[in-house]
Amino acid sequence: MTSFLEISWRVYPAALLMVAGAAALVHGVRLLATGGRERIDPDRAYFVTRGIRAGIFGLCVATIGAGWLWQVDWMVVLALVILGEEMLETSIMTAALRDQRRARAEA
Repeated sequence: MTSFLEISWRVYPAALLMVAGAAALVHGVRLLATGGRERIDPDRAYFVTRGIRAGIFGLCVATIGAGWLWQVDWMVVLALVILGEEMLETSIMTAALRDQRRARAEA
């Protein structure tokens, strides 16, 4: 892991990860704002969950890029662990809310 963090050309992909993470974070905040305007509660929960998921993804990707750029290996590992756990958790919640929306639309 140490040799990967010390690559001389790491500045470019790390900066790209940080910019992509920031873009995903902005997208997540927009989804949160959109979800807050929904009138029906299950739809609001669906959009809020998607916004949280995108925000956490963006924050973790930006943290991975920053940890790689600054050669802080524990930051990269911690961001990867949080990313994996939160993506699993929010994916399950999003799937359940999506199924609930479909069932309500069919009824």
